[in-house]
Amino acid sequence: MTEEGKNGSGTYDVRVLGCKVNSYEAQQIRRGLELSGFRPAAGGEPADVVVVHTCAVTSTAVKKSRQTVRRAQKSNPGARMVVTGCAASENILASLQGVHARIGPREGWLTEFKEEVRDLSGEVQWDAENLVIDTFHGHSRAFLKVQDGCDIGCTFCIVPKLRRAPRDKPMSQIVVEAKQLADSGHKEIVICGVSVGLYGRDSGGPNLAQVLRRVAEVAGVERIRLSSLHPKELTDELLDVWAASPKVLPHLHLPLQSGSDRILAAMKRNYTTAEFRDAVGRAREALDNPAFNTDVITGFPGESEEDFEASVALSKEVGFSRMHVFPYSPRPHTRAVRLEGHLDPGVAKERTRHLNQVAATLRSRFHDQFQGSRAQVLVEDWDPALSTYRGYTERYIPVEFEGDAGFRGEIVEVKLDNSGSEPMSAQLQLGASRWREKTTGYDPYRTA
Repeated sequence: MTEEGKNGSGTYDVRVLGCKVNSYEAQQIRRGLELSGFRPAAGGEPADVVVVHTCAVTSTAVKKSRQTVRRAQKSNPGARMVVTGCAASENILASLQGVHARIGPREGWLTEFKEEVRDLSGEVQWDAENLVIDTFHGHSRAFLKVQDGCDIGCTFCIVPKLRRAPRDKPMSQIVVEAKQLADSGHKEIVICGVSVGLYGRDSGGPNLAQVLRRVAEVAGVERIRLSSLHPKELTDELLDVWAASPKVLPHLHLPLQSGSDRILAAMKRNYTTAEFRDAVGRAREALDNPAFNTDVITGFPGESEEDFEASVALSKEVGFSRMHVFPYSPRPHTRAVRLEGHLDPGVAKERTRHLNQVAATLRSRFHDQFQGSRAQVLVEDWDPALSTYRGYTERYIPVEFEGDAGFRGEIVEVKLDNSGSEPMSAQLQLGASRWREKTTGYDPYRTA
């Protein structure tokens, strides 16, 4: 480490794997380092401090986390190496050499990270327990973590062991952070948590519906999404708030995991397929043609061919717009590893391949219905070589269109004209651009 790195005026590199919560926490890490006098390493410049914020949700995620640490060590010789996140817990990456600190995601982890920074830079003034972020590194959308921890107890999941009991961010802090993100130009906020629907359950205070309402009231926030919801967390009160605000987009992520009641019981998911259908039905009644994303695990211990076909059938029945299909991954310290009937990995791989084919068909079918219609897109990426933008519609359909520079981070209206591709191609409707017509009273959420 350079002398500058030792006194807090050096450089940093933060690398992140995994979910929205991890992305949010990585931004907190960046903010803490910058408040301590560090700056991002530029280009190929080696960093004085490297933080790898890891994921442990699957064995593949752990493998990628380990590889990321080793690559970071190779490209930043002499750096102070800090490993944070889920794979920093339970000695998951204990065999890695050259790591100076491992900080798992337990309560108070950010205070522990602050102390690590203090050792590098001397006096540190920022408040680790109330650290809010005011911008989201490299993204048009901003994630806002409102909750941590989970105790639902799915048998396949190691996260409750790593993240511990549910705990909430105070409502006042949520509102302040949403306002700061909006003031920094983030028009879309994704409200996330390890199990976001648990917000308020134990404290008896505000619940997730009230969080949604308060964030929707923040000036400058124009679009809101929710991260993954347990089907039983989709309450009527939450749907009422969702339906009442045009800011809350008609896009839900409801993990199915299996279409078999027998396998759902073995997973300890605490709902039946009938209850899942009910959640989907109530959302369809409340919202305007919502998009449903989901997760499905194939090859769970004891999954028969009939159980798998039930997952295929229910996926087709719901008509998911996007599916994340994973073969079952045995995780140490979970109850599922002790279940009987573990399948050959090849069976799970083949079922994953088949269900991914079904998912592609369902995705195309969902896209087809919007061909020729108009949609509002938050512009996220710009390719100057091709003069091409990419972004997502209200229903999380990826879109690509041509246009001049200047729209990144803005909400524009496009006409969707090709549903056979991913992303869908579209034509920019300049006359309907919010970026160009801020003073006209144009409503970017009207239906075509």
